[in-house]
Amino acid sequence: MKSQAKHILIVGGGTSGSVLAARLSEDPSLRVTLLEAGPDDDVYGSGILDPTRAPEAWLGAQPVALTPMMNGTGVIPMLQGRLMGGTSAVNGLATLRGLPEDYDGWAAAGLTGWGWDEVIDTFIAAETDADFGASPLHGDKGPLPVRRWRRDEMGRAQLAFYDGLVEVGTKTVADINDRSQLPGLGVFPVTIDETANRVTTSRAYLTPQVRKRENLNIRAQAEVTKLNIDGHRVTGVILTTGEEIEADEVVLTAGALWTPNLLMRSGIGPAKHLAEHGITAHVDLPVGETMSDHIGPGIRYRHEGPRGGSAGPAQSLLIGASNGVDIDYHAFPIAPPLTDGPTEFVMAVFLLRSSGLGKVKLGENPGDGPLVMAPPLPEGADQRLRHAFDQIAAWEMSSAAKALGCEQIDPIDLSSSEAVSQALANYTISYGHMTSTCPMGSVLNADCRVLGMSGLRIADASVMPTIPSGNTYLGCVMVAERIARKMKTPELSRPASLAAQ
Repeated sequence: MKSQAKHILIVGGGTSGSVLAARLSEDPSLRVTLLEAGPDDDVYGSGILDPTRAPEAWLGAQPVALTPMMNGTGVIPMLQGRLMGGTSAVNGLATLRGLPEDYDGWAAAGLTGWGWDEVIDTFIAAETDADFGASPLHGDKGPLPVRRWRRDEMGRAQLAFYDGLVEVGTKTVADINDRSQLPGLGVFPVTIDETANRVTTSRAYLTPQVRKRENLNIRAQAEVTKLNIDGHRVTGVILTTGEEIEADEVVLTAGALWTPNLLMRSGIGPAKHLAEHGITAHVDLPVGETMSDHIGPGIRYRHEGPRGGSAGPAQSLLIGASNGVDIDYHAFPIAPPLTDGPTEFVMAVFLLRSSGLGKVKLGENPGDGPLVMAPPLPEGADQRLRHAFDQIAAWEMSSAAKALGCEQIDPIDLSSSEAVSQALANYTISYGHMTSTCPMGSVLNADCRVLGMSGLRIADASVMPTIPSGNTYLGCVMVAERIARKMKTPELSRPASLAAQ
């Protein structure tokens, strides 16, 4: 008699969940159900597909983007996509990986299999790089199409940023994913198709061919409110409609804010905090206690005339600092290209190392969503940012910046001794790179299983023990790819081209 297929239930169809569902359903011995709280990706319109319109999601013009609020010294908007494809549908499309030392640090902490030599193979397998092709750092057979923006696609502010920094002596690099070339000024690699439209993980991985698989069931508008738990085993989930779905294993991919929220609502988390909400802990774990994010000041500028260009907001980027590769900065517009001006843009300076002491807690009504506390600025933030401010001040005096006719909207003297602290106090923003709320090593083991529970894993940005020194989008893809390999039968554990399936 043929044994019944093992049922895997994935909660969250975002950046990680789409990858995981596609990869797990390659295994015919598994039956995979993917639940997404928002709509499917057939709702994508030009507001999502056109990379130049990404700031509309950041400013709330795209209703499919969920914007929780982070409480710190002030209130900072934090962006997560609430639709199939998740935040890969509303982010800046940038596919940076972080640095080798980030992942080697994970391995050194005892997380076997997560060092750079292991994860680089996964990064390579996930991409088809139009610029570098098959090479020691890049791939040519993966689901995600990757290339770098061309000069003729860049907006006027981004070109002035790049050319002005070159003018003041900044080193340029061909590949900002190559640690050996950093620090330096380069161009963001992004996930776009041949028509320069955004490619989300759902469009790249959950292709029409994949969706036809008999062992894959995709359900949109299916929000999970709680895990079903029997003793120390997760047996399924309960939807907001009251429907219960049983599973042999549940994998949470709801993101670094909503995954811990769902765990705590279900009785998995800090026992003392749960008790404050009348919830009995099945297992006492530091869920939500170590959130990281890339944060830093965003200095607002304007220039006369239209924005120009057809590229998305992530275009040219400078990675570097006075103390290693620990900050990055770039100019990005906060509106689509306009037929007239003036055009506003933000000079964002982000710290690539985090204190890791942010919090995600249950709100007064646990069903309302997470209460998020910003991680405090890491030690030495002022000194680390001083180098960046000096360089931006030099850029302001370049002929490229002057030709753009740009000016600060709320002027501060970047060369003054008070500039950094003033900017941090008044203009701190989030990069939207929330991680580490359910990290391996304290909440999970190295296979991303929840400690003290069976039948439950996590496979999103929550699992990262520390935040990588780069955009976390591709890191989420890498995590999902690797967890899928661990969960499939051995002969199906290596990545394959989805196009051939």
